[in-house]
Amino acid sequence: MSIEDEISLFDDKEFYTNDETKFKLETTSEDGDLIKSKERVQHHGEVFTPKWMVEKMLAEPSIQEKIHDLHATFLEPSAGEGAFLKEILHQKLNYVDQISNKSNWKDNALWALMSIYAIELLRDNLVKARSAMLEIFVNHYQAFTQSKLSNKTDLFKSVKFVIETNIVQGNTLTYLNDEGKIIEFSDWQPSDGNKVLRSSFTYKSLFNNGDIDDVNANEGQLSLFDELDNEEESYSPTIITKVYKQE
Repeated sequence: MSIEDEISLFDDKEFYTNDETKFKLETTSEDGDLIKSKERVQHHGEVFTPKWMVEKMLAEPSIQEKIHDLHATFLEPSAGEGAFLKEILHQKLNYVDQISNKSNWKDNALWALMSIYAIELLRDNLVKARSAMLEIFVNHYQAFTQSKLSNKTDLFKSVKFVIETNIVQGNTLTYLNDEGKIIEFSDWQPSDGNKVLRSSFTYKSLFNNGDIDDVNANEGQLSLFDELDNEEESYSPTIITKVYKQE
């Protein structure tokens, strides 16, 4: 199966469980092998982080404080298959489940999702990381609402759009993706109640690299758990559950 086939399946996939009357919240799955091949280790330095280590790192009080803040951002510069992304999203949505009711769960959950960013060099890993995040979101929605999330709904389309916008392919050393374009993200800020204001910024702008040609360059170095600053307005405010229409 080609990566294009995998992406097509990801695009068309509709999530459900065999139990039609009861949706259950599941923990994030255990990761597989930490090494796929010696060649990938040699060529890309690819060694995955085990789940127990991810959980231990995220258990730090300062990190837990940010997990319990819907708008505190996380950036994973080498995502792999999404070990950190899955657990961060799972824990953030656990918090959303605790503070939300059926009327505001969707908005709160989307804000939590919008706060998570990542870059991954290898496209097969990127596909798996995105798919895993989508599955975790759907699992939380279905367990909380006890109803199925159709892939035809505004919420599903917006979740998928945010994941594809925030979790991107690229090389963190060159600041470029495979197409030779500079890695770019979207910043999401609350605007007028349940609307979101989207603006763009580059990954390179997070570093004090002295590049006078990078108009978005900030002073200071990037922290994995730093908050991202809004750089420039590029889109009109949009109802958060319909943000996919900005595609």
